[in-house]
Amino acid sequence: MSSRHTAVVGLSGGVDSAVAALLLQRAGYHVVGVTLRLHACSEPLSGHSRSCCGLATTAVAAEVATQLGIHHYILDVADEFARSVLAPSWDEYRHGRTPNPCVRCNAAIKFERLLKVADDLGAELVATGHYARVEGSPAEPVLRRGVDDTKDQSYFLFALSRDQLARTRFPLGGLRKTEVRRLAEEAGLVNARQPESQDVCFVSAAGSFPEYLRQRFGPAMPHGYLVGDDGRRLGTHAGIHRFTVGQRRGLGLSGGPFWVRARHIETNEVELTRDPTRLAAGACRASGMRWLTDAQDLPSARCLVQTRYRQTPIQASIRLSTPDGSVVDAAFDCPVSAVTPGQALVLYSGDRVLGGGWIDAAAAAAPGHS
Repeated sequence: MSSRHTAVVGLSGGVDSAVAALLLQRAGYHVVGVTLRLHACSEPLSGHSRSCCGLATTAVAAEVATQLGIHHYILDVADEFARSVLAPSWDEYRHGRTPNPCVRCNAAIKFERLLKVADDLGAELVATGHYARVEGSPAEPVLRRGVDDTKDQSYFLFALSRDQLARTRFPLGGLRKTEVRRLAEEAGLVNARQPESQDVCFVSAAGSFPEYLRQRFGPAMPHGYLVGDDGRRLGTHAGIHRFTVGQRRGLGLSGGPFWVRARHIETNEVELTRDPTRLAAGACRASGMRWLTDAQDLPSARCLVQTRYRQTPIQASIRLSTPDGSVVDAAFDCPVSAVTPGQALVLYSGDRVLGGGWIDAAAAAAPGHS
């Protein structure tokens, strides 16, 4: 079969990527499976076998490839993953931000490496088991939400370039998870009933993900104070990297509940509040914008936005704050809780992804609108 009808599929060992490969094979493509090993398997990053670095996961991916009768390659990208995803994530944490490593990994590692394999094989396209859709022409690809709104993963894909999207397919984008399970079971795939494994690449067996990163990339973080929103000291903390805006659990205080309202790098203080309405933001600024459309053509500077995954999209007014569109200010139609520096602001027109960037700061909601 011509290499123009070859598809390179990222096989993670999970059921979603397995069914993506199955569907492309049924569509007539010569499918090649590729598993990216993101961690050295000697690293104690994840406590369960579904970790993307685990030998068990690689073995499952290989067994799926055998069932489908496709070639399967394993690529060790641990050094690149550490350099391009883990180390920058630690830099974010130590500066009081909460990174989204999945977005960075998709753009800088996963799709780049799959496309490199495709180029080496002369393959036409790459595919993964993400719940999203790519439509339009190769010259103007359009990224849209997956039809299953409980599984949609377009939020994590905004940083892909148009060139990457032009050669990418998401076979599960038009399906619901229940349908994917059914297809896997009907095909007798070994992982048809495998539990969900989302985000296992960033789960640490030794503690939290940021603490794992500190142990690997940074020195001991200075201890500091937990303070109330009135400035009163409530307790101590073992490092500002351990906290994120909106956090409620793991604060080690009695007399709560408390929520993390802010982190103050200059004083090494974590500000808490007993009033969750004080987490409400009316606007935010995002930088490092990546656009999948012409930023100057935003429809009346009005669109839907998400400031975190699983958030219900809300209407907002968008203003380009730099001539090149690299920085935007978003004013929300209704307050949004726990808008967190370091997380992604993703813009939508209906179900189409317009672009996204990294939240730098949030502005408190106006009184009476929390």
